Amino acid sequence: MTGEQAVWKEAGMSFPSDRGGNVVVFFAVLAPLLFGAAGLAIDFQARLAQRAALQDAADTLALRGARELLLENASEKTIEAMLQATAAKQFKPSLGAFAMAPRVNKADGEVVVEITQPSRASFFLSNSVTRKGPVSTQSTAIAHGVTNVCVVALEEKSSDAIKAGVDSRLDARDCAILSNSTSTSGVNVSGMSRITARFICSAGGAAGASMSFSPAPLLDCPRYDDPLAERVAPDTAGCDFVDTKITLASKSGRTGGGAIVSTVTALIDGSIAGTLQGYARYDIEPGVYCGGLEIKGLADVHAAPGVYIMKDGPLRVDAGARLYGRNVGFFLEGDNSVFDFRINSIINLTAPKTGLMAGLLFWESAAATPNRLHTISSDNARELLGTFYLPRGVLNVNTVQPLADTSAYTAIIARKLNLNGRPQLVLNADYDATDIPTPDGVGPTGGSVYLRD
Repeated sequence: MTGEQAVWKEAGMSFPSDRGGNVVVFFAVLAPLLFGAAGLAIDFQARLAQRAALQDAADTLALRGARELLLENASEKTIEAMLQATAAKQFKPSLGAFAMAPRVNKADGEVVVEITQPSRASFFLSNSVTRKGPVSTQSTAIAHGVTNVCVVALEEKSSDAIKAGVDSRLDARDCAILSNSTSTSGVNVSGMSRITARFICSAGGAAGASMSFSPAPLLDCPRYDDPLAERVAPDTAGCDFVDTKITLASKSGRTGGGAIVSTVTALIDGSIAGTLQGYARYDIEPGVYCGGLEIKGLADVHAAPGVYIMKDGPLRVDAGARLYGRNVGFFLEGDNSVFDFRINSIINLTAPKTGLMAGLLFWESAAATPNRLHTISSDNARELLGTFYLPRGVLNVNTVQPLADTSAYTAIIARKLNLNGRPQLVLNADYDATDIPTPDGVGPTGGSVYLRD
């Protein structure tokens, strides 16, 4: 026994024999190879994951740029700037620094996004060939046609240009919703509310949970110029009617008359062309209504085709009354000329086919006081076929029953749009279903975007 063996024996341990020395040598040689292979596999998977994340970002950005191309006022420079801003805000916090080069070709309807990022450092093999050179991805999206625009909020600075609160629904699934406000909450959705559209585009930001939007809103979009700013307004001189009030009893200056509760009016078919059962019919003519027009009680008011000027007074429908009109337009002149459709009113209107107000259901004077309220609280306003053009006002919707859902199309161009309570505002875009034209800026044809393989 050697001296070393004696020491081991005294310690109560066996001295290892050398019979397996060849095995030890084998594993000593093989271990670095196994370690290297495992490291290469892990590095390879990490590089694939990095590339996949960059490709997803490139695809998302390219599609967003293509959706912008669907807007008639889009320019290559503004889209490229929007994509740069979106990339920095949405993807760099999670992906880290990267270089992004967007190229927009409006003539071809093409958006190309290329993203390049240095390979991430390897945990196992920092000098491995697998991490040599940057990771690059590219995505190309194609846009065809022009999208339908059904909401344009013209407010440029303040929050809540488009607001949906409590349990509101704004359903514009076949058209675009655009906000010009650069506020971080230019589009603001709270509570259980939800906005659905072909796409949602904010010149600033959007506040609300991700589930509140479908699809996710595009941010930092170029502003959409007021498409009707240069349109020539109708003549508002003189007065054809003064302080007109129509009740159950008469067209005189008296107020009052019969009334029924909103749960009953909501069940009435407001689209009936004849006189509603139990109502008294009144026919009105186009002209200048100085002091406005008020309709109350069981009055069934039928408006003859043409243009109605509400001058220095409101258009108000209340207490169960109905306002029914085919091919009618209402121009709102003066500070007090707002419309107010109260909860138990019945409203059924379509816009003119021809003339200065072709396609326009309501048109507010450009000289009106800013941020005045036009209110729809009616639970029976299923058909509002045409465009609301309220460049200075706020369209305030506070209903319970669906609003405008039977219209072939409804479009809104307003300073602000406010939904509160439990309204369900439905903005259809079935332009082929009607011969009432769409004004400039409300697109009559659909568009589509897709990624090129």
